Amino acid sequence: MLDCGEQDRIDEPGTSDNRSSGYRPDGERRTNHRPLTDGTSPAASRDGAAARDAIRVMIADPEAAFRAGVRAALEGDGFTIVAESTNASEAVAQAIQTQPDICLLDIEMPGNGLNAVSAIARQSPRTTIVVLTHSTASGDLLASLERGASGYLLKGIGSDELAKSLRATRLGEPALSRAMVPALIRQVRGRPQRRISMPDGPVELTGREWDVAELLRDGLNTVEIGHRLGVSPVTVRRHAASLMHKLGAADRSAVIRVLKMFAR
Repeated sequence: MLDCGEQDRIDEPGTSDNRSSGYRPDGERRTNHRPLTDGTSPAASRDGAAARDAIRVMIADPEAAFRAGVRAALEGDGFTIVAESTNASEAVAQAIQTQPDICLLDIEMPGNGLNAVSAIARQSPRTTIVVLTHSTASGDLLASLERGASGYLLKGIGSDELAKSLRATRLGEPALSRAMVPALIRQVRGRPQRRISMPDGPVELTGREWDVAELLRDGLNTVEIGHRLGVSPVTVRRHAASLMHKLGAADRSAVIRVLKMFAR
């Protein structure tokens, strides 16, 4: 278990007070032992749980402290961690080598995590890919699913919920953070994702235009946006040009200024 205050939660490093390692210790050594009522020793209980579940997981995330937190949470719930990787190329190589049941992967890792999703889905087809990231961009969600992921979870998920979601994917069920459901529905329906109230009237942006706008606001360039969304630089430029036209902005810097003023 991870001690994160009122409930167990897996966070990205540095997002909670006094927790540079992704979770906050309480000053006492704690264990993952659950109360036992049948006289069975904690060690025997853990071994039995591991034998029953036997779900082999690979963790692909650039942050060592976060990987350690996820490992502790999953091993405490009966999963077996077979490999860890820090970048996309390592993730693909280790997935091919170890053939895990589940690959838990952050698409924002170095080397293009979305490409890693595609490669693992193609070269290790029996592996279930579940994205675990802090990105709430609908483009990242859709691109991950299109490239072969069976789930998309946000960092901050509770450890019990994570374990439950991973087991569900092995039964063919999707794993999707509830916060991402509206974005997925908008993408599937193809409706405008965001209406911006401008002085001359409301402006509607498509889902993909808003994805590009968010990434521009985050400081990414054309190539980086294309990698993140899984589209070509030409497509990114087309969406950027559409943004400038709709928002009456002379350039990308002006687009960012308009978004900061009027987008909520």
